[in-house]
Amino acid sequence: MAEGNLKIYQKWEDMAAYLYVALKSYPKSERFTLAADTTRALWEMGTCIARANALPGKAEKRRVIEQADLALVRMKVLVRMGMKLSFLPFKKYEILSGQVTEIGKMLGGWLKSVGY
Repeated sequence: MAEGNLKIYQKWEDMAAYLYVALKSYPKSERFTLAADTTRALWEMGTCIARANALPGKAEKRRVIEQADLALVRMKVLVRMGMKLSFLPFKKYEILSGQVTEIGKMLGGWLKSVGY
């Protein structure tokens, strides 16, 4: 199954598109720090989701899904920090938080399916 057909990857793409727009509200001084770190965590998560989908072995797949989950947690913390520093409007934070929660549940289900 190509990552384009994987439901979690589609959710990740939706979140990525929304996050990119939301990060435009960050001040210039944060574009190469907090916004860049948030973007790196986002791309790491997407890469891990695509890699895990392509892997045949359950043990390796589980390890990569766990990496995706760690990137998700890191991104969640960075987005929360953006909101606390008033770079990100609360409404956008709420939407992103809901997307993060949904993807987190999907990653948890995926981990269970590979025998976590």
